[in-house]
Amino acid sequence: YYPPVLYFRPDEFPAGPDWQGMVRQSLEAYLRGDIQRAFDSIAAAPATVSDPRFFTYRAHLLLTIGRVDEAAADIERALRLAPNNADALSLQTIIAVVRGDRDQALDIAQKAVQAAPNSATAQIALSYAQQARFDLEGARTSVEKAVALDPQNALAWARLSELSASFGDLGRALRVAEKATSLQPNLSRTQTVLGYAYLMRVQTKRAREAFERAITLDQGDPLPRLGLGLAKIRDGKLHEGGREIEVAASLDPGNAIIRSYLGKTYYEEKRTGLDEREYAVAEQLDPNDPTPFLYDAIAKQTTNRPVEALHDVQRAIELNDNRAVYRSRLLLDADEASRSASLGRIYSDLGFQQLALVEGWKSVNTDPTNFSAHRLLADSYAVLPRHEIARVSELLQSQLLQPLNQTPIQPRLAESNLFLLSAGGPSALSFNEFNPLFNRNGIAFQLSGLGGENGTYAGEAVLAGIYGKAAASLGYSDSRTNGFRVNADQKDRIGNAFVQLDLTPDTSVQAEYRYRQDERGDIVQRFFKDEFSRTERNTEERNTVRVGARHNFTPGSIVLLSLAWQNADVRLTDKDVIPNILPGSFATVKRPEKSFSAELQHLFRSQYVTVTTGAGFFDIEGRANRVFGLNIPGLGFITTDDTVRLNLSHYNLYSYANIHPFKTLTFTLGLSGDITEGDSQDVAGKREINPKFGVTWNPLPDTTVRLAGFRMLKRTLITNQTLEPTQVAGFNQFFDDFNGTTGWRYGGAIDQKITRDLFVGVEYSARALDVPFIGPTDVEREATDEQFGHGYVFWTPHPWVALRAEYQVERFKSPGHHGQPARVDTQRVPFGVGFFHPSGFSAVVRETYINQDVQLEEARNSRAGHTDFWLTDAQISYRLPYRYGLISVGATNLFDRDFRFSERDLNNPTIEPARFVYARFTLALP
Repeated sequence: YYPPVLYFRPDEFPAGPDWQGMVRQSLEAYLRGDIQRAFDSIAAAPATVSDPRFFTYRAHLLLTIGRVDEAAADIERALRLAPNNADALSLQTIIAVVRGDRDQALDIAQKAVQAAPNSATAQIALSYAQQARFDLEGARTSVEKAVALDPQNALAWARLSELSASFGDLGRALRVAEKATSLQPNLSRTQTVLGYAYLMRVQTKRAREAFERAITLDQGDPLPRLGLGLAKIRDGKLHEGGREIEVAASLDPGNAIIRSYLGKTYYEEKRTGLDEREYAVAEQLDPNDPTPFLYDAIAKQTTNRPVEALHDVQRAIELNDNRAVYRSRLLLDADEASRSASLGRIYSDLGFQQLALVEGWKSVNTDPTNFSAHRLLADSYAVLPRHEIARVSELLQSQLLQPLNQTPIQPRLAESNLFLLSAGGPSALSFNEFNPLFNRNGIAFQLSGLGGENGTYAGEAVLAGIYGKAAASLGYSDSRTNGFRVNADQKDRIGNAFVQLDLTPDTSVQAEYRYRQDERGDIVQRFFKDEFSRTERNTEERNTVRVGARHNFTPGSIVLLSLAWQNADVRLTDKDVIPNILPGSFATVKRPEKSFSAELQHLFRSQYVTVTTGAGFFDIEGRANRVFGLNIPGLGFITTDDTVRLNLSHYNLYSYANIHPFKTLTFTLGLSGDITEGDSQDVAGKREINPKFGVTWNPLPDTTVRLAGFRMLKRTLITNQTLEPTQVAGFNQFFDDFNGTTGWRYGGAIDQKITRDLFVGVEYSARALDVPFIGPTDVEREATDEQFGHGYVFWTPHPWVALRAEYQVERFKSPGHHGQPARVDTQRVPFGVGFFHPSGFSAVVRETYINQDVQLEEARNSRAGHTDFWLTDAQISYRLPYRYGLISVGATNLFDRDFRFSERDLNNPTIEPARFVYARFTLALP
């Protein structure tokens, strides 16, 4: 198939018995879609014709039905008559483009433009040659010149609509397509681009009508067949749509993009093997297109071949300017939601989480409007200690930027501080991997469950659907455990409802309701085992309502709005607060709280700079009612009861710029300001200015160097979520610290890909903090220092095997007051082996050596200690056929090692001093 570039009008040829009259009749038949009559009308043309226009027109007709050899002969005759004939050169350009000879195509197209600078046809041909070389900016400029040169050229307007859609400018794409159709409604190409303009606005009925009209006018054109297939799939008719895409592929078997979409169709129909066949064909047809490599990776990952999937992802990244790939070259459907999920899951399956983080950081800093990059970061942060604020904040940004999708929203995903159940929940805490590649009307259901030792069981059910321009999800999760010791139990119930509506292609609104009820004992793991409470109980009940909106002024200028309300009731009770000294003494603290937050953010993206600017307002109306009962021998109970107001208002303003002077270099410059007012002594009264600086450099294609230095403030966040960027050059700035903590963080890192199977990297950072504590009479502040070091080696020596070795060191130092340890030095050396068989079975074993020194300097508790031990974790999994789910059996601390350990992440423990054997499953329908 050869796209048309010549636009003849019947009135250009006078009526009559000679060859010009024949061409006029032929053109009239061609515009009615009667190709046979168009040929018959010029069949009797005399052999003495010497006008090159006749031969270029006949060559155009011959290309319409794919008879390229005959067309080439007519083009040569036209060029013999007029060596610089722009129309003949334009036809040669299109033949070279279709044959994949990009350099020759560009040379010929430039010659055509030089020969006829005022030819709209030459400019259209040049646009195809430029697009074949991924120069979309140049292609759009050429077509805009064509429209200016010939405002009545319907093909030029149709081509401009195509390219406008490539840039995401859907409003212009529709306006221009309507213009093209008004000029020539009987041209297949104008009807085709009109169909795509409607399809991208989810006006599927109009899209189908336009595609069907285009097919009637030109049954050899594969693009309306592809569009009709996508429109039917969007309406939920997967089988019917798939057959149309098969027809499109048969009409143009050398089209790599159509092959990629046919592979996606077979993937959706769960026709295992056929999807990968089509991706392989697409990769051969167009080795420079990242699309088939990305989808091939998804197919391989979901058939338990993560090492092969990793190789395909790497190739896709290399083909997309060395950053993670999330969208195809042809933006025909909003299917991006699936891609970051699968990319993150590949790294997660292999245990190569640092690679996911590096790609996520690079992608977000290159394009902060890309929702998939934010989703990838959210998933990757899930395994890092004290990164809950960063995780759920990246999730919020991703949700506001996302297109409509059918993927179920797991209730636990948006909640921070899951405590003991952070890893022992019903499903792994990451974006669902069973979502479809095509958005289409329909319903999806996901069910997960877990059962294990220590009385642990959990269940989660999510129902999601999409219809037209609306998507919704409803989910519920219930998790319970008795914990690893007395009074370390937890019960957690979470429910959520989410709905999203696309008012226009540029404007989307969404609303979400979340409910959480959590009850737990003292689950914090401290170094000395007698340092826990047998009677402390914590309960929380939170109702949260969030509404959000996104508006695209242009594809590179986006505004996000997030409003949230929360009603919380937090309680702590202890029936024996001072055991062994004043037995029977009790304490009760009730903290009801009503909160509101509003955030507005503008995202600007251009070739050399991206700017993220925003402002926020957070208002908390709360109080703490504290009751203490001291059982003093000889005096009985002495009870105190007081109420403290905890009202707080917080204003923040920020701006971050990522400057790309070269493709391999990014500078990050930022500044944020915070003002707090209210009754909370640890936070109120602050006026903070926080500068940010970072640099990301790729001195070699496989080398990434990161440096950063910035000041930060731990703000009060009512849902632990914010739209402000969470990282600077890949260094997190929102840790789960005490509210009001200020300080600086400095860091540097190098990540190196040695081969496609071997990765190494090192990272070091330090934080100098000023931490507030509420003392007996006033707020006291302590200077604390933290240092982090991380080195890793990842290796995939065989398509079935993944090996990893890491070294992690964390050093903490403080004065040792207010229950803080004076010093904690922790070293971890995890080794992991993963085995993945294409049959669906996999096994992962991880051995971790931990060495820790702890020193406490509280006046009543000045103790020190040392510990070192090995932990073994193991898991066996089986992927159900046809992506119906996953079943896993495993154990953490397999050999039941009892140890002492001071946990720095108080809200999400990383290890437990007791064996935990579990079985977990996830089922996905359809």
